[in-house]
Order: sequence, then structure tokens, then C-alpha cells
Amino acid sequence: MDRLMYTYDDETMEPIPPILGPGQKLHILLPQDETITHVNETPRRVWLLNGQQPLCKKGNRRAIMISDWIIETCGWLRLSPEQVVDQAKLPQASRLRVTNAHRIIYPGKNHDKWWDLPQLKDQLADTVDIFKYLHPDAVGVWVFDCSSSHEGLAADALNVNNMNVNPGGKQTLMQNTVIPPTNPPPKDGEIDTRGLVQEMVFPQDHPDPKLAGKAKGMVAVLKERRSVYDRLVQEVGGEKKVVGKCVQCHKLAVKKDAERRVAMAEMAGQDDSIDDRVIEDAAQVLDEPTDQWCCMHRVLTLQDDFANEKPDIQHYLESHEHVCLFYPKFDCEINPIEMLWGYMKYSTYTFSVTVPILIASIPIKVFELCPMGNLQQQRFLYLSVWIWRTLSQSSDFFGRLGSIWMLTSEIHIFLIVKYHPNIHSGQERT
Repeated sequence: MDRLMYTYDDETMEPIPPILGPGQKLHILLPQDETITHVNETPRRVWLLNGQQPLCKKGNRRAIMISDWIIETCGWLRLSPEQVVDQAKLPQASRLRVTNAHRIIYPGKNHDKWWDLPQLKDQLADTVDIFKYLHPDAVGVWVFDCSSSHEGLAADALNVNNMNVNPGGKQTLMQNTVIPPTNPPPKDGEIDTRGLVQEMVFPQDHPDPKLAGKAKGMVAVLKERRSVYDRLVQEVGGEKKVVGKCVQCHKLAVKKDAERRVAMAEMAGQDDSIDDRVIEDAAQVLDEPTDQWCCMHRVLTLQDDFANEKPDIQHYLESHEHVCLFYPKFDCEINPIEMLWGYMKYSTYTFSVTVPILIASIPIKVFELCPMGNLQQQRFLYLSVWIWRTLSQSSDFFGRLGSIWMLTSEIHIFLIVKYHPNIHSGQERT
């Protein structure tokens, strides 16, 4: 993929287009991220005269959340003013629904709902249209953080957490799948089910009317994967000892659910609202079960078709012939757009952006705090691609995770010492 992307001249920072072969397309990097701020966010430390008391504001007040993309060809992913004028001249049915990829919400009680996967999918549909308008013959390389809203599965995805042990009941109707060819071979005289299409829902003409159109559940799904079910019965010591979810897997599921709830509360700026029990569950030190045949839940979790189920947004992007990748977990700082969010908040504190500006004019004012033009834009885009080049030197894209700490340190030094406009007034350090 690296050879299909722009490179940059070390001296002039001018983009150098790749040499494409027959049938190859230019690949363009598009990092995405969300940030949240509050109207009363201010620096934690202030200078005061002797005896003077700070005027503390009561709480952070309303939250402002922004989701946006940057693109290495033009900075923020949006149409230029000239392109916006051209769009206005088109018939209504031929126009883009939006001309700017960013989405801004004001979440909280009695306000907008908190950011989630459906909102991201709606934004992504408009964003893909904008990208196609700007680069109709290119492939987008869309990169996301590993958050719950980014990695959410489709409603009918293969997800063992949405399955009951027995048929019917309140469980998700899942899509058809193919039984993994990597499953154990069948016993002598048994049918080889590997590679066969498996329906996860009983047919409407099922002999038992109570099961018609109902989800099969774990037992029925595993029995149709005959060799896997036989191996499970053998490992646990008999069919009567087969359980839906063992104690260790249940504890691990509770821990992961608690971690997800804590992460969502922190992202929403509601750390104080987290229940102590949830924090305790998230802090538990639990290892993944070493026994791969402890229960039906564990066995299905490790089946190739379940384990390799792709996130919903990845399915959408790949259906439009784009590439979808995710940054390593807990290393969101390598996302280049994080530098812009930091600069935005720094500018908000430094230049005393008022509440009316933040609430009423954030689509214009806040994004103007992050200049993306001329030499500064070239420097930022060069840095973005430099991050990409460093991380993509491994065949699995993120194979060099051991050097991430060193990489992020170099990024901060590179930005602050060499290119910070307030230090060197836009001049490079020699």
C-alpha cells in the first residue's frame, strides 16, 4: 500500500505522486477522530496577585463534541469555497448533502444524544461522498481509533454475545456464514461440514412452527459444525458437561463490559458518574482462559468466522472499494489529528474564546483556530505521512509496536522545537 501513496520532498515538502501500474489507484490517507470540550474549560493554573482569589466557574457546563477527518491533500476534509459555489449551481438531486465532513453535536441531558455508531455511520456516508467528489479515481485509506463506536459490529453480525444457548428467545437474527475450513476433521463416517454455508436462523418452513424464523442458538449452531461439537464433548468429558458459558468466561465478559462503560463515561467527560462497582470490575486482573474448549461461548468465540467478523464501518468502506484500518489500542496519540485537537484547545484557552462563540459559531471559529494552509499545512501533512511511513514498515502495518513510545516522543519534539509557529514565527530552526 505504501508504494501507492504520495511521498514528500525532504527539502521543499512538495508531494511526489507514486508511479502507478496498470489497474492501480492512488491511495490517500484520511485519519479520523472525535474530541470533546466544554464551554467552561479553562487552564487549571492562573497567575494571581497576593491575596487575590480565583473566580471559579461552576462546573464545565455544556459539552461540545466534534468528529472530523483530515486528508493529506488539502487538510480538513471539505470542499473549497469555489467548489461549494459550483455545487450550488447543480440541481438539488445532484448536489452533495454536505460540503464539510465535520459533525458537531452538543450532548448531555436535555440536549443531543451522546456520540455512537449510528451517528458515525451517517457522517461516514456523507464523508465518502465528499472524498469521491474531491478524488474520484483514488482509494481512501481511512484510519480510526479503537473505540467502541468505531469497532461496533453490524446488527446482524456474528457475535456470540448476542446468542442464547437454546433456540428462540431474545437473541439477534444473524447473517449466514461459512463453516471455517480450519475446523477439526470429522470422525470416520461423519459428514464433513467444513466449508459449507450455515444459516444462523431456522427457515420459515421449519417443521416446528415455534422455531420458524427463530435464531438457532449456540447448541444448534455447534451441532451443525459436527466435528467442532464432537471435539467439545470429548474435551469436557461428556455431553452432559457441556455448558453455555463457564465461570471464567463470565467473569471476563463482566470485566470487558465494565471497561467499555468506563471508557464511554471518560469520553463523555462523566468520570464522576461511574459506579464504584463498575470501576472495581474494570480493574480486575483477569487473563484470557487457557482452555479453548471450556464452554460453548469460548468455542464459538474462537471460530474463524466469529473471530474475524469486521466492524460495521469497515464493511461499509470496503463495499465502496476503500481501505479501513485501526490504530493500536491505547495508542491514540499517534493519530495526527490529535495534534489539531490539542492546538484547538490551547487556542481556546489562550485567546479567551467566549461561550457565545463556542456555542453559536463553533463550525467557523474553532476550525479557524487550526490553520491548515500554505507552509504550515505542508508541514503538518508531511508529519502525518511520516507517522504513516514509520508505522507501515511492517507487513502487518502495526508490527513495530515496540517503537511507538519513541515515535510519539519524536513527534512532540519535531512539532514543538522545529515547527511551532509561536516559537519560531513560522521559520524553521537551523
